[in-house]
Amino acid sequence: MAHTLEHIQKLMDCFANAAKRFGLTISLDKTEVILQPRPGSSPPKPDVFVNNTPLNVVDKFCYIGSVLSQNAEINDDITRRISAASAALGRLESRLWKERGVRKGTKVAVYKAVVIATLLYGCEL
Repeated sequence: MAHTLEHIQKLMDCFANAAKRFGLTISLDKTEVILQPRPGSSPPKPDVFVNNTPLNVVDKFCYIGSVLSQNAEINDDITRRISAASAALGRLESRLWKERGVRKGTKVAVYKAVVIATLLYGCEL
């Protein structure tokens, strides 16, 4: 995190140098830059480089199961979580929900363990 373009470039240069000293490489295909400006401001897109290669600037990306967006709103994250929980619920339909030999208590336990856990992954309760 940085407040100026010069600071983020300096941080990336230090990170790249440290990675190089340990024999590591930075995946330039996976490394992205996101700018979250102050409300009401519209700064230009930042140009950040690693070893003279520009990094991709994005408006949003998924990090550890959460969607981070340029405008810092949570709508995309909530939509992704609901979609993942809905998919988990749907995958259980033929194997669990329509199965007559499974008790209701077992179905509720699986619902809590799979669907609710998928929906709330990474959230503090």
